[in-house]
Amino acid sequence: MRHQRKNANQLNLDSLVDIVSNNVGILIILAIFMAMFSLIQTVETRPTPQEEEEQELEITEKVLIPWSKYTQKTSHLFYIKENRLLYLNRSLVYEKLYKEQRSLTGRGTNLQSGSTTYPFNDYSVTLSAFSSYVHCLDFQPLPGVGEWWHQVIGNQGILTQLQQNYRPEEYYFFFWVDNDSFELFRDVRQYLWNNKFEVSWKPVGRQSPLRFCSGSRELSFQPQ
Repeated sequence: MRHQRKNANQLNLDSLVDIVSNNVGILIILAIFMAMFSLIQTVETRPTPQEEEEQELEITEKVLIPWSKYTQKTSHLFYIKENRLLYLNRSLVYEKLYKEQRSLTGRGTNLQSGSTTYPFNDYSVTLSAFSSYVHCLDFQPLPGVGEWWHQVIGNQGILTQLQQNYRPEEYYFFFWVDNDSFELFRDVRQYLWNNKFEVSWKPVGRQSPLRFCSGSRELSFQPQ
């Protein structure tokens, strides 16, 4: 009788050991599979060298801040509206003023205080003189004027001509940008930067004045 009990206890103990061993084995196998799946997922989600480089470039573009700086360079003025570029040529104003003064006095003269408006093909300009050396130009573009991007950079385009005739060490480009043309302006700016020219700009609304004053020290008129 004792021998039978001993055998029964031993059998129960062996069964328990087998059950525990089987469960432990299953847990070990599950742990191995989970580790393998985790490793595979890590490898799959790891960015490629090209993706890492693109991420670095994106970060660089985000922290690019165009600080304004003082310069003694001369500016070329442009107005961008409705994705058209209009060159605002100050030289035409001064030439007309010089001819007008010469016809009246027989010789050139310094600016006299007062305001005079000069009409041109695509815009008119009001010159307001405050002294012999201080004056402001207010440009009033006509509706629908300006040239498309492919026109201004063509062989005879105004932007091409200005880059050929004026050195980047002496001139820079300034843009008044309407709120409907920011994307085009960014393309224009990058194009000029690639050609070694400095660029400055100022956002304007449809009723904002396009005013440029001699000796202007406003940061928005300085190259960036």
